[in-house]
Amino acid sequence: MYPMTMPPPLRQGDRVALVAPCSPPDPEQLAPAVDFIRELGYTPEIYPSCRCRKQYLAGDDLTRAADLNRAFADPWVKAVIAVRGGYGSARLISYLDAAAISSHPKLFCGYSDVTVLHGFLNERCRLITFHTPMPGIAEMREDSRSREAFAAILRGDFPHTLLGWDEPLRRLCPGRAGGILTGGNLTVLASTVGTPYQRDTDGCILFLEDVNEKPYAIDRALLQLRDGGLLGRCAGILLGTWRNCGSSDEMEKLFREWFAPLGIPVLSGIPCGHSAPSMSLPLGMKVILDADSVTVRLVG
Repeated sequence: MYPMTMPPPLRQGDRVALVAPCSPPDPEQLAPAVDFIRELGYTPEIYPSCRCRKQYLAGDDLTRAADLNRAFADPWVKAVIAVRGGYGSARLISYLDAAAISSHPKLFCGYSDVTVLHGFLNERCRLITFHTPMPGIAEMREDSRSREAFAAILRGDFPHTLLGWDEPLRRLCPGRAGGILTGGNLTVLASTVGTPYQRDTDGCILFLEDVNEKPYAIDRALLQLRDGGLLGRCAGILLGTWRNCGSSDEMEKLFREWFAPLGIPVLSGIPCGHSAPSMSLPLGMKVILDADSVTVRLVG
């Protein structure tokens, strides 16, 4: 995955493109998102997809893809932020201009269905992106720690050691490994197996999280990752939050059964995903995962 480009941080007053590459934000989501970006000291620019609707999508594929291409090409725009997730990012890949995006590196933020776009930008454009809370989600926007973590990413001030917040990180499998941080939402990653945008996990530290999935669905998604070769090639695994996915004991047992045979280090308890508070993670950056000392360091 080298070389990777770290986008420049924002300065007060910079223009920020708000886009909807997946499902449409409701008006009651969009207005507070705009205010939130303004409160952080930046100038929000609402792109057409944020006000479009085609059934469960924020407008047709060409409209949503055009917003991303135009936002990256515009020299006055310094960050591109997904207002919300939902569904639809995978439909855009064939319409995105990788060469143009690579020539105009800038901050890209989002999570959930946006996982597909993170993979595209990391692997095809060699751009470090950020798995962050999205401003259209009130729970994330109104939580002080999530808000500050997001704001820190925008100003280029992210922590170099990842820690648990309310609870310490937990070692599920021992060992130490370094690699590029990749991943995102488990269900979305599983849906890409066998497609042109299947994630390359070779030698990577794989981050996984999910929400509202029964344990059997988590098991099925992990089976897809294994049979698609994604689990066997990664160097280590970092587990985020699993809201409404089963009890903590049930999930830990499931993960141990899946990951112990891999012989790679695994840590759980990273406060990142579909819950608040949620930290922000730089995808495409090299990390050192040391399960023996229960630490995760970002090393550039």
